[in-house]
Amino acid sequence: MFLIGLYTTMDAVIYIPAANDLNALSRASWIISGYMITTTALQPIYGKLSDILGRVPAMVFGSFMLLIGSVISATAHSMDVLIASRAIQGIGSAGMLSMVNVIIADLYPERARGRFMGLASGVWSVSASGSVVLGGAIAQLASWRVAYWINVPICVVAAIAVAWTIKVPLPAGTLREKLRKIDFGGSAISLLSMVLVLLALSWGGRDYAWDSAAVLCCLAFGIIAAVLFFVYENRVPVEPIVPLGILRTRNVALAFIGHLFFGAITYAPLIFIPQWALLVQNTTPITSGLYVLPFSLSELVSVVIAGIWVTHTGRYRECVWIGSLLMVAGLTPLVMLDQKHDIGRVLGFQVLAGTGFGMSIQTLLLTAQASCSGKDSATATSVCLFMRSLGAVLVVAVLSSVNGNTVQKEFARIADLYPGYTDEIGRVRENQSLIHGLELPPEIVDVLVAGFMKGLRAAFIALVPFSALFALSVAGIEHVPLQKTRKNTIR
Repeated sequence: MFLIGLYTTMDAVIYIPAANDLNALSRASWIISGYMITTTALQPIYGKLSDILGRVPAMVFGSFMLLIGSVISATAHSMDVLIASRAIQGIGSAGMLSMVNVIIADLYPERARGRFMGLASGVWSVSASGSVVLGGAIAQLASWRVAYWINVPICVVAAIAVAWTIKVPLPAGTLREKLRKIDFGGSAISLLSMVLVLLALSWGGRDYAWDSAAVLCCLAFGIIAAVLFFVYENRVPVEPIVPLGILRTRNVALAFIGHLFFGAITYAPLIFIPQWALLVQNTTPITSGLYVLPFSLSELVSVVIAGIWVTHTGRYRECVWIGSLLMVAGLTPLVMLDQKHDIGRVLGFQVLAGTGFGMSIQTLLLTAQASCSGKDSATATSVCLFMRSLGAVLVVAVLSSVNGNTVQKEFARIADLYPGYTDEIGRVRENQSLIHGLELPPEIVDVLVAGFMKGLRAAFIALVPFSALFALSVAGIEHVPLQKTRKNTIR
């Protein structure tokens, strides 16, 4: 969890400097999207594979893939290679993030689980809080590549620690018997469906028009593959990736839906607030990282308090409810940000949102785990995390599209107003750091900054409905008592 928190939040600070260095600012969001697509697509598969092959092998494999992706990212000299390497990192991250929460469910009963889930998220928060500053310092004082090199020794330590210390029984059966249980067909169909749909959502409005053949074909074939997946899962495999029966349980279904919108509203601020600081406020990378520090610090405090509360009272539903409302209260006012910001207002909004995040992140997962059988615990956990990642991909795709389209129109308008500076305006569009380095007239600088601000405000406005939908989706959660005895989660 320390490793995941380190590079996930550091990415939010270094991806703009990385894109500037590669002269590809218009494709900067793909540094995030490439990672998130593979993370999202593979999480349900990891959960089922760990049921068949074991938790520790799945987690060690995840560490290995993260290491490989980090090395390639650190040595990338083109945007295409960086995006591909980030996708490899996502393959590793999917396994590590899923297995942390699955193993906690293996080891502890539900009533005691809140404390350890809170500690796991607390470790993530400590790492995230430090990495926003560390990432800014690296981008400003050294090179963004150093941020990826840092992952390498931590990946090695994490893999050794997991393999050496975690004692979780392996699932029963010989290797041949286990391989026969693996749902290769369902895995292939689900992976195809998710990659096609996520590519369509990531391409739409940015790389291609929404009505282009590339976007429409990916979306259509992705939806067809999703329908085939559910038909296949209901009829063919002995061990389906997602047992459809768990969707009939109210809390499980609401937890899945809640995680979709939760992922949407928690990842966006970590990306767009540092981007606002860099593009609009012309801050340094270090300062842009400090802008999201209140979010991580308040999450650290609230997630630990929520874990202790759940352990002592057995109540978790109220934490989700209060957390969802705090996130609405903290994220909605971001639409008021502009060039003349009030630092106290920016920090206060993030404290509210971070507190809501900490109260919700593990209690919402516990909602699903408490309402399903032990044998479905790993599946429910991995699907919750999949839905969270899917929500993050959706909102990054949607908000980046809204932001990118608005900025593109503004820059085209500005180029028409100042035809003598068309080349410089185009260069600033691809490398924001040039906006104060090309000796442009002050009035052009002002309108270029205003163009970036209009794009970000459009993105913040588009974020508001997602926060409202999160609060509505968790309102119907019923309280299911937490068990004090450990469920049998490994067959």
